[in-house]
Amino acid sequence: MRLRHALLLACLCAAPTVARADEPPLRACVPENAPPFVLKAPDGQLTGFVIELFRIIAERMQRGIVFTQATQPLLDEGLAHGTFDLLTGPINATPDRASEMLLTEGYLWSEFRFGSRAGEPVTRLEDLHGRRLAVRTGSLYAEWAERNARRYGFTVLPATSGVEAARAVLAHQADASLTGSPVQDYAAWHEKGFVAGLALPETRTHESAATRRADVELRDEMEDALRCLKQNGTVARLSKKWLGHEPDAEDLENLVVPGYGVPGLAGYDPKPKKAHC
Repeated sequence: MRLRHALLLACLCAAPTVARADEPPLRACVPENAPPFVLKAPDGQLTGFVIELFRIIAERMQRGIVFTQATQPLLDEGLAHGTFDLLTGPINATPDRASEMLLTEGYLWSEFRFGSRAGEPVTRLEDLHGRRLAVRTGSLYAEWAERNARRYGFTVLPATSGVEAARAVLAHQADASLTGSPVQDYAAWHEKGFVAGLALPETRTHESAATRRADVELRDEMEDALRCLKQNGTVARLSKKWLGHEPDAEDLENLVVPGYGVPGLAGYDPKPKKAHC
């Protein structure tokens, strides 16, 4: 009850889509303050890349869906305790995350990427010397920054989101930002004078959704729906709408991964997909 009470205090709920009579709506939890994936429309309703994507996934599954917005660690706690059926993500598909939850294949690639003001690009890690680096608190990017601050001679400034980190750069509160490449590209598209720079290809991973580890059937059904939406161009269309670029054939918006889950990580199942699109 304590967890449920905390979630009620911390969340914003979006209206459900229509469910089948014999199935309850999917209970999906999404992160707070995470543009372009989750944000509020002018009417106060939730919108964004993952909101639109998972509404369509739920429709293909003939299920309703209710979105609840929460902060970390309530996202993970709510999934583990059964308050939610799924996390829409984006979840960086790492070995640690795969040991805690059952990941779907990704709907985007992501890698660590730096951003800066135009004319002051970060093209190599040594460019960070003497600079202030803005990163989202509690993220993998913050962990990387704390580990490498002394080595490369920069100071770390906390931010509430990747986009807020970019805005701190434009406001001259920071000199550079570090977040995932989809968010950095989104910030460069929307924030005049901000540019995306150096990416770290060794950090490339899937941006995934997740269910509880026991909910294999739900994970597989979601991934079957995702496969069809990749094949019919829906995921690529949403990516262009929210991230501002046309995905290539080898981008995860278009690329169907064999089996279920993320190859090489816990929970991956190489069995053929069942979807008939």
